[in-house]
Amino acid sequence: MPRRAQSAMLQVLNGNTNRRTKEQLKGRVKQEEKLHVSDQNMDIPISTNAVVKKEYNRIVELFKNSDLLNEADITTLARYADLWGEYVKADRRLTKYGRINQETGKLSPDIALKLKLSAELDKLAKDLGLTPAARASLAISKKDEKVGDDDGDEDF
Repeated sequence: MPRRAQSAMLQVLNGNTNRRTKEQLKGRVKQEEKLHVSDQNMDIPISTNAVVKKEYNRIVELFKNSDLLNEADITTLARYADLWGEYVKADRRLTKYGRINQETGKLSPDIALKLKLSAELDKLAKDLGLTPAARASLAISKKDEKVGDDDGDEDF
């Protein structure tokens, strides 16, 4: 399976495993700078319930000083918050009505729903940098960025 594309700066931080020349990397950095997206308008794009808005705003607040999330991430973040709201609803129904349907004696469908939502939430959390592993990867990149080398090239 092919690896996901990495930014030129991340490639440099990871040791340039793709063996690109400095000129190729500099050109890629210039192209990536053209794709820079603002983070000024991070309002939730959907009108929804309080649980979803609270989770969305919580995450935006957590990352507001990190330059990690921007306006291009709004829909992914909104999907995460919406799925979180559905997860909370399913959990509340399970708490209220129990894990076993009293009429049929079978497991509540909310158990399967929670498992599906949990898997999707995990995927989105990794994409958004909300898991410990994702943050550790980002922290390693940031640490390496600060160490750098002083060979005269600015970023390379």
